[in-house]
Amino acid sequence: MSIIIYGIIDSRQIDDTLSDVVNMLSVEFDLDFNLISHDKLSAIISTEKEKTNKTTTVISRDDVLLYAGIVDKISRYYSVLPMRYGSVVSSYIDVQTLLKNNAISFLQVLNKILNKEEYSIKVLFSQQNQGNENKEDEVEQFKSAPDTLKGNSINQHYLLKKYRMHKIDENRRLYIEKVQSLFLFDTKKITEFVNIKKILSPGFIIDAVLLIAKSSRPQLLSLVTHMQYLYPQHNVILTGPWPAYYFAQINIE
Repeated sequence: MSIIIYGIIDSRQIDDTLSDVVNMLSVEFDLDFNLISHDKLSAIISTEKEKTNKTTTVISRDDVLLYAGIVDKISRYYSVLPMRYGSVVSSYIDVQTLLKNNAISFLQVLNKILNKEEYSIKVLFSQQNQGNENKEDEVEQFKSAPDTLKGNSINQHYLLKKYRMHKIDENRRLYIEKVQSLFLFDTKKITEFVNIKKILSPGFIIDAVLLIAKSSRPQLLSLVTHMQYLYPQHNVILTGPWPAYYFAQINIE
């Protein structure tokens, strides 16, 4: 028998509705869900019988989406520390051992995410604006270029082109830093838990993740609306709420 672990919750969240939630999960996902507890922690699990034909298991996209859907459903009822896909142990005792060995770390994270939810905010250059350089910028770049680059030789044309590319990149970087700075200033009014990820795509201005109190949802929606007003030339995308995947990352023993 395999035990699949979906998430960890603080046992203090458990109330009379727990059995209804477990039954609802079992019916909706056609799996045998249960709760395993140790001290102040509880793990939401499902059991899976061992397959008689032990061929190599291929992880499918549908399997991953099903797992994520279950974690998402649990997070609607409890502040849950989501486990990674593939969190499987062999017995109920193994689940209790996991809870015991990681009790301090689990409780610290659960205290941080209690009654909070995670969101993603992305601000992207629109397709028509991304990488475009208007004529005014070209004139300004030509005026600011060193005189040694203003000529008709092949080398001067080449170096002037490189200079313009450098100025475009520099102006782009300064613009992104300005937008991110204003974004951080506004989000800090809502939550201390905000992280702007390193930009890996030229289309991004902001790729951020936030953990906010559930009661702060109206302020977050207002912030996004304000950003859409400030930057109509960009795409502002809000997704969530999600289980606290980003802000609940720990090393499990």
